[in-house]
Amino acid sequence: MANKDFTEEEIDIVYTWVDGGDPLFISARKRFAGQSAFCNAGQASLDNHFRDNGELLYSLRSVERFAPWVRRIHIVTNGQVPAWLNTDCERISLVTHEQIFSDPARLPVFNSNAIESQLHRIPGLSRRFLYMNDDLFLCRPIYRSGYINGGAGQNFFFDSIPLHEDCHYGSVHDRAYAYTQMVAKQLQPDITKRYLPSHCPQLYDREILFHLEDLFPEAFNETASHRFRDPKDIVLRILYFIYILETSEQNNGHKPLTLQNYSDEYMFLMLDSHVLPSIRSLIAAYRHRPRFLCINDDIEASGKGGMTSLACRQLLKWLFPWTSEFEKRNNGS
Repeated sequence: MANKDFTEEEIDIVYTWVDGGDPLFISARKRFAGQSAFCNAGQASLDNHFRDNGELLYSLRSVERFAPWVRRIHIVTNGQVPAWLNTDCERISLVTHEQIFSDPARLPVFNSNAIESQLHRIPGLSRRFLYMNDDLFLCRPIYRSGYINGGAGQNFFFDSIPLHEDCHYGSVHDRAYAYTQMVAKQLQPDITKRYLPSHCPQLYDREILFHLEDLFPEAFNETASHRFRDPKDIVLRILYFIYILETSEQNNGHKPLTLQNYSDEYMFLMLDSHVLPSIRSLIAAYRHRPRFLCINDDIEASGKGGMTSLACRQLLKWLFPWTSEFEKRNNGS
């Protein structure tokens, strides 16, 4: 890989997507929620992490315009297919959970950490690939050279937010951050101050992911078995950057880069039911049009939050008004 001209390297994009408003999906989440100590039936029906506001459509539009060099786009789903998606497009590959989870007894799965731990098993996936959630958007061009330096080294993007380090205290996802660092001690026993990976497309090497699974088979296996988020999940992006940046085995000119929030390079918005602050953030995103934009949905299902959701959908229409090759004709969005 290091000898290959990275300016011509084939790189795919991987998305994970679900329509959380699907009654069958909600019913399945409620049915299995009782098996988890960290998700009950009420949370299963209200969890905004699964709400579909049409973000994937606009994210794909942004990729077509600002990363046209990407080879293929793999959309990992539980079998659902967006009604507007042009499944005849040669650049689109729909991948089901059944194709990447070796044990069907672990399905259905509602845990993004479990799904991410299996992404390297996607059939036909390029050696290096960009991983995106559907709430990530590009508002300016990105290039291979923004991720790969000199053909071997890789750039990593971080927020200036320290990672949570207590496995026994905090939210489920914070405890999983700490647990992942504890697992990684066998790679790097001298703990250094680590920071949260930015909410932007991050580059992975699938061969390194297979290698990490070989190094930590029990941790990967346990994470894949968690239908819902669990404090003993490994968080792939954290384990990956620790291995790449902190081990002599991978010391190949890799660079950690800090992204400043609310800048022309990066904006991470946390929308909630407080309408005016959320709308101000959306207006700022429209003005800045940052290279990397993440719009995180923390909006309550009812009440004033509906106004914030409406404003968000309108912003996406303004930012990405064109139609992409990934959509059916006369989609109307």
